[in-house]
Amino acid sequence: MGELSIMKMYINHDYKQLPLSSDDVIPVQIYNRDAVIKKDGVVPRSDVATIGSPIINKIQRLGVPLSEEVMDFLTIALSVIAADTFIDRGSTCDGWTRNIELYIPVNNHVQWNSIKPILTKALHFLSGDIWYLNFSTGGYLPPKPFGNSRHTLVNLNGLDSVSLFSGGLDSAIGVIDLLEEKYKPLLVSYSYKGDKKKQNSIAHHLKGRLSHFAAFANPRSSGRKTDISMRTRSIIFLALAVIGCDAVKKTNNLQNINLFVPENGFISLNAPLTNRRIGSLSTRTTHPYFIGLIQNILDQIGFNISIKNPYQFKTKGEMVLSCRNLTLLKKIVDDTVSCSHWKRKNQQCGYCVPCLIRQASLNTGHITESVLYNYGENDTLAKFVKNNQNGRDDLFSLIRAIKQLDNVNVKNWVSKSGPLEHQLLPQYEDIFKRGLKEVEELLKRENCFAY
Repeated sequence: MGELSIMKMYINHDYKQLPLSSDDVIPVQIYNRDAVIKKDGVVPRSDVATIGSPIINKIQRLGVPLSEEVMDFLTIALSVIAADTFIDRGSTCDGWTRNIELYIPVNNHVQWNSIKPILTKALHFLSGDIWYLNFSTGGYLPPKPFGNSRHTLVNLNGLDSVSLFSGGLDSAIGVIDLLEEKYKPLLVSYSYKGDKKKQNSIAHHLKGRLSHFAAFANPRSSGRKTDISMRTRSIIFLALAVIGCDAVKKTNNLQNINLFVPENGFISLNAPLTNRRIGSLSTRTTHPYFIGLIQNILDQIGFNISIKNPYQFKTKGEMVLSCRNLTLLKKIVDDTVSCSHWKRKNQQCGYCVPCLIRQASLNTGHITESVLYNYGENDTLAKFVKNNQNGRDDLFSLIRAIKQLDNVNVKNWVSKSGPLEHQLLPQYEDIFKRGLKEVEELLKRENCFAY
């Protein structure tokens, strides 16, 4: 594929409105799968990929009619996830950057066309791809909500906020703190099969008024090679949270609502550890610049949702230390998942950047976990590093970053991951230094810092 080649993806809930597949055209049915379900022994459209069919049932279980605007935002998010999944990076000229053109039907195409520049900027920052968005009429209308006489509904009565809930350590601390502060949150999760079990286990231990809304997009390819990087996963996470915000607001007659995105400032900042890790090869899910762009989009559409990260200037270890219910945190810590490789074996590896920062934070917070990391035949991190050529890159990147910390301009360093407010640069610099210091303390304890 040439450098300027553009992959076109057409989205529609009615597969009969989709063009035929070709080398540079991918048709995707959204919210339904009747294109690929046999009728009289024949599959109507074997060339059609699908996404989003399980989400409709989950939305109906909220028991409240949603606005067309939030449904449009979900449609856009699912379209982005479809493109990110069904268009393989390996087929591009540089093996990474894709030129993607989306054709998306929405309920208010004039409104969405007016903020197209902000959307494309946010998507480029998140994925590193070049995006072209085309909005047209004919969007999917909000589904009719279920009644409680025949279906189990999510109980939204009395709730006052929404919080992202991944099942990770940060999101667990986030909801513990919210409950201790007497918030009544709806926890929103984007759940793979293994994620859901862990999330439910954590939620079972939480005490206070809360509810849980979880969904999965279930992308199904038409046979093309798919991409596994999933850099845009956070856009569907946020879209589901916006759905939750709309439902909570309407159920409880709220004019405005807070959407909490609990993430430690060190990870959120996503500063490159080495030159090799600069850019879209690392996740940018909660980077302040990206969150600011999403907030701008929500404001322009008129959602009256305020995105808040209470831990923007705290390290993960400081989150642990300041948790408002340490007894509960110690009880659930083994059920939290931080690993970037976890879905491969349903076991945390112990040597990726998120795992190392997790262990450093628990070391800082004086919490002992019983998690068995995937060190193979080695019973310690030090032995794993000594005996394995593979899997050491992240640890070595952290060590190099720590060792050069006192010899570089840290303000410039942290700014490489994306634009930051100038007046906040000293705080971003400080959170980056403190985060690396926590990792240094862990590695010295584990006898790994000498490598």
